[in-house]
Amino acid sequence: MNTNAVQLKSSTRMLRRKAEELAARNPKSLEILSDVENHNLIHELQVHQIELEMQNEQLHLTQVELDRERHRYIDLYNLAPVGYCTLNMQGKILQANMTAANLLGTNLNNIINQSITLFILQEDQDIYYMCQKQSDNLDESRSCELRMIGKNEKPFWAHLEIREGHNPDNIYEAHLIISDITKYTIVKEKLKLNEQIMLAQAQKAAMGELISMIAHQWRQPLNNLALINQDMYIKLELGKLDDKSVYASHEKIDQILQFMSKTIDDFRNFFSPDQPKELISIEEVINCTLKIIGQCYVTNIAINVHNNSTTPLLIHKNSLVQVFLNILGNAKHALESANVKPAIITIIIDETPTSIITTIRDNGGGIPEAIIDKIALPYFTTKGLMGTGLGLYISQTIIEKYFSGALTWYNKNQGACFVITLDKSHV
Repeated sequence: MNTNAVQLKSSTRMLRRKAEELAARNPKSLEILSDVENHNLIHELQVHQIELEMQNEQLHLTQVELDRERHRYIDLYNLAPVGYCTLNMQGKILQANMTAANLLGTNLNNIINQSITLFILQEDQDIYYMCQKQSDNLDESRSCELRMIGKNEKPFWAHLEIREGHNPDNIYEAHLIISDITKYTIVKEKLKLNEQIMLAQAQKAAMGELISMIAHQWRQPLNNLALINQDMYIKLELGKLDDKSVYASHEKIDQILQFMSKTIDDFRNFFSPDQPKELISIEEVINCTLKIIGQCYVTNIAINVHNNSTTPLLIHKNSLVQVFLNILGNAKHALESANVKPAIITIIIDETPTSIITTIRDNGGGIPEAIIDKIALPYFTTKGLMGTGLGLYISQTIIEKYFSGALTWYNKNQGACFVITLDKSHV
């Protein structure tokens, strides 16, 4: 017999007892009643009996419906796609559904009154404790990802959501939802690995371009060294190499070597791993980028910088330099392909109360509408064999994931505009 039936039977007995007590307090002999009164009394008893039978039928139908709803609830609870557990103050499992038992690789009898931490991997138990302590607000749910012990003692990745509260008897209890995210975690790790591979490929491609820039920047200094060397040799052959000429040549050679050494330092700093964050303005990052580019642009492309920002950001400078190099490299390719004269790249740095916005635009004809939505896809390139198709994809990844910003682009005034928006929360 279920709980509701027991309660109903007990309530009926109590009503019967109270009715007998009331009848005993108000005794009235049936013998002194008239025939009419007897007839009316019998009629009322018959009506009352019918009412009781109807109420009893209604109660029976209600009980059947309650039982049906209870079984439906039990089915929904046990067959839910996630595990449900109710925990007490000590973290022991008071209730659980079949899904939770299946996830933990056992049956319900083996998890009831067991501590939930017994099913959490030892190395990840601190994650669970920290999740519990995230907030003192009982109505606020908390969540975390950790490894739990499943079937055959095999760990699986789980997403836990915890909500604390009190039951109708005002006794503390916590409700725990367990979701198996092992497949999701594996896919996420694969995507992360692919992203690292593409980032490494992009860095190799950038290294090749930067080595080309080093060669370009060194070409003129090396030519000047050759001319000084030839001048000293001729003067020596003609007997005109005096101390003054030697000192003058030495000073020129020293200046050229310092310039070449500084160029190497700039490139070495760019490729140096584990660079710490530094407080730096966007204009300074732009200047570092242009210093690396050197003479590659000056000869045929004008670069104009307009800075309207004074707020520095605490960032990894070299990551942002890589983004600027990629965008400027694409602009240079577009300008040279279109053979635009005069070729101009304009860099504008603006500031809002919450963001610093850098706009890089050129007058190279813009991005063809047919590919404007594809240019950030990995391995999509318009440079043929000379391109990797990773520059803009990596740039967008760096800005969105490492700077929590946004990189967007559009066409304007016969040119392409790339907009980098960085949050001032990095200050």
